[in-house]
Amino acid sequence: MLKILDVKINPITKDELLKKFEQFLETKKPHLVCTVNTEFIISAQNDTVFKDILNNKSAINVTDGVGVMWAAKFLSLNYPRIPIIGTLTVLLQWLLTGLLVPLYPRYFFNPIPARLAGSDLTWDIAKMANKNGKKIFLLGGAPTAAERAALVLQTEIYGLKIAGIHSGNPKDDTGEMVEAINKAKVDILLVAFGHPKQEKWLDQNMKKLDCQLCIGVGGTFDFIAGIQKRAPKWVQNIGMEWLYRLIREPKRFPRQTSILKFIFLVLGAKLKS
Repeated sequence: MLKILDVKINPITKDELLKKFEQFLETKKPHLVCTVNTEFIISAQNDTVFKDILNNKSAINVTDGVGVMWAAKFLSLNYPRIPIIGTLTVLLQWLLTGLLVPLYPRYFFNPIPARLAGSDLTWDIAKMANKNGKKIFLLGGAPTAAERAALVLQTEIYGLKIAGIHSGNPKDDTGEMVEAINKAKVDILLVAFGHPKQEKWLDQNMKKLDCQLCIGVGGTFDFIAGIQKRAPKWVQNIGMEWLYRLIREPKRFPRQTSILKFIFLVLGAKLKS
């Protein structure tokens, strides 16, 4: 386990993660899984409830973002323990590793072996569920997004059991949503409320839910349904998906300032060490 700005990260490959999921599905209790990116970590700096969920309530925190991979690599680099030389070395490492992100992203596959984006992971979960005869419930997203995403998933994955959908949000009747999920007798719950609302809702209701695997998936239903377009694969591979989305959705600009804040907080953390 790693910690970045005091937030737990589990370095894990996709195959290892899916095996863990299969183990969770054989138990009788729900397990929370979080897909952590830089926004998660920045939110956790000032939200103690959210940080507690990530560090103490989540069974696994996977890496959903090249920024997190960069931070893990940068923080792992050695530097001289001579004060001035050490500081200059850290600053040089910070600049060079930052420049390498779009040029050579595979450089950051250590100590975190892979980026496991929620949008991609949802397809892997659906295939795993289909292979094991497990049922899925889709909760949240834009109006009709869950319904449209369910149709796409079932069209692409023959035999997939999506036992229920609900385009609710955290302000809706929680009891009604929990009842709908439990009535459907599902194994896997995918929640698209956006962070940290989806993680907080799951934490508050985990004990009431009769399912084994609960994951917040952010805007994934919108991507699957075609409501929002994901960046081309090559843009994802060089870690610039955030920029692609910013160009397409300028209203996201205030959110993206968290990336700059994250970069400087990570630098500060290493300088303090």
